Amino acid sequence: MKLSKNIRARLGQMHFRKEIKKLKLKREIVGFDEALKIGMLYDATDERDYEMVKAYVKTVRGTYKKDILAMGFVDKKELPQSQFAQYGLDFFTRKDLNFKMIPVNPIVDNFIKEKFDILVNLNSGKCFPLRYISAMSHARFRVGRYVKSYTDCYDMMVKLKGEPPIKNVIEEIEHFLKLLKKTNEPQ
Repeated sequence: MKLSKNIRARLGQMHFRKEIKKLKLKREIVGFDEALKIGMLYDATDERDYEMVKAYVKTVRGTYKKDILAMGFVDKKELPQSQFAQYGLDFFTRKDLNFKMIPVNPIVDNFIKEKFDILVNLNSGKCFPLRYISAMSHARFRVGRYVKSYTDCYDMMVKLKGEPPIKNVIEEIEHFLKLLKKTNEPQ
């Protein structure tokens, strides 16, 4: 099973490389304060990560008054009963991937086409479907964790040591996004 998943991911990676060359989108630096619409990608397989992202989405909506949508990948065939789609929190599972591990769900297609000001991928880069969505996203500014071989997926990468909890990843990325200002603003 593991070998099959690796082969499928390689085929997907080859397909992905062809598609990324065709994609011509205007990218620009967008800071947290400037952003009105934020997209977030994460691995929702662990229920604690799901709960943390759900709480963060609520905070961003309430405290910062921003429109935020989170898309979680659950690395299972079915969505656990404790996780369900609700406003601002969508999911896709293994059954929503084609043979090449590329998402083929209309909800994911809509997420990719959404014109986010910022798209944040909280995943470490090991999840090909989330990396694919990041690279293909129509977001103005894409942010993810630093992985040398995935620089074509992001406009800004944040280097983190090891595998920190998702709460720390959220805090670090938000910290760096808040440091970004429009170039015409005084510093």
